[in-house]
Amino acid sequence: MLRLSQKEFAALTHVTVGTIRRMERTRGPVVAAEGIIKAMCGALETAGIEFIDAGPYEGIGGPGVRLAGLPEPVADVIDIETAAEEIPPARPDVPEVS
Repeated sequence: MLRLSQKEFAALTHVTVGTIRRMERTRGPVVAAEGIIKAMCGALETAGIEFIDAGPYEGIGGPGVRLAGLPEPVADVIDIETAAEEIPPARPDVPEVS
């Protein structure tokens, strides 16, 4: 997401490139000292990554990451009850069904 090389990430975290490579190659849960994990998470958050808890979506979306920042505001709110009436058909040559 941030397009950081292993060398750039190592410089941000003060973790060796070898440790980062080992962690990236690991299948399954990664085992590392708590200080290393905190340094990596802190550097990612400073660089613009937001960690997402599973929260109420547990079992559906699960935890993850995204670029930090507020989402773009929604210009219009569509009323679900009248949405079909408000949205024009995608193809004008197809007749509307009533």
